[in-house]
Amino acid sequence: MRKAWMDHVGKTRKKGNRGKDKTMTHREALKAAAVTWPKKKAAILRKQKRVCKKRSVVEPPTKTPDVLGTENDQA
Repeated sequence: MRKAWMDHVGKTRKKGNRGKDKTMTHREALKAAAVTWPKKKAAILRKQKRVCKKRSVVEPPTKTPDVLGTENDQA
């Protein structure tokens, strides 16, 4: 989560600096990012859960016809 938080702050700072003469400081970016972080954090957690579910679901092996078994039954 720490990495995701710092990435979010970086994106917020980049957005805050668009079209302005005075650049946004890191500290200002931290304050601005704190407002939008709960929503972003929830989205990140949902994505992590979705990926974990996808990994844990194992598809059953496909059923192949038993050609040799039917020949042995006839003999």
